[in-house]
Amino acid sequence: MAKRGYELLKEKVPEFRSTWKSITIFIIWFLLFLLCISFFRLFDSLVWYASLISQLVIAAVCTVISYLHMKNAKRYREKYGERAYRYFFFHFIIPIFATWYALLVHPLLVKGPTLLPFWASLVLGVFFLLFRPLTAIHINRSGFDNIGHGFGIYTVYPEEGPPVFSEIYFHIRHPMYLGSFCAAVGFAFLRNNVMALLTALIFLIPILIEVRFEDSEIIERVGEEHKEYIKNTGALFPHKNVGTFLKLLFFLKR
Repeated sequence: MAKRGYELLKEKVPEFRSTWKSITIFIIWFLLFLLCISFFRLFDSLVWYASLISQLVIAAVCTVISYLHMKNAKRYREKYGERAYRYFFFHFIIPIFATWYALLVHPLLVKGPTLLPFWASLVLGVFFLLFRPLTAIHINRSGFDNIGHGFGIYTVYPEEGPPVFSEIYFHIRHPMYLGSFCAAVGFAFLRNNVMALLTALIFLIPILIEVRFEDSEIIERVGEEHKEYIKNTGALFPHKNVGTFLKLLFFLKR
């Protein structure tokens, strides 16, 4: 049986076989994340619209790294062979995740005049935050490997990736990105101001570009079949049957 999850990660990145090295890797990621957050905190205090600029800056950084990670997957495999993902992980995956999660939580840090009554902002915030765990449930049911797929192992070794299929993929192609975007919007509603909401919307930029990268890479591997799938489904939001989609998402049934 093919390895999955953390066992697969330990096989591809030997450092994860050591507890202390695993902790060191997490610390490196966390320091990069804190660097982004520190940048937000310092820059956002300059002018009232600074949070939009700082979000755009980190979104641009995240997008460039995402582009390089898709562009170099094949080259890393050809150059490093069985060790390709180890280098790929340290060069691309760690900085992608650090910038990605910084963009996601940034709306929670943004200050501004109150937009809605407290009860309304709380209800909307919780509603959108629920999309993250609910999409995760459907993704896990589909055969999606949170580490193999989510950490880009199958980007380097696509032939090792198991098929991903569940009902949610009838409606949208990238539920994981929908969950991330809705979490950012949820944080913005909890912060309850217009600038926080605009900051969350900027998070769509790297998401949509990453969607484009991934769809292009799948088309290259699969061909016309994925092109037809793109025509019939939305990337993040369903083209039709929105009620059916929400019923499936929240009640786990059609």
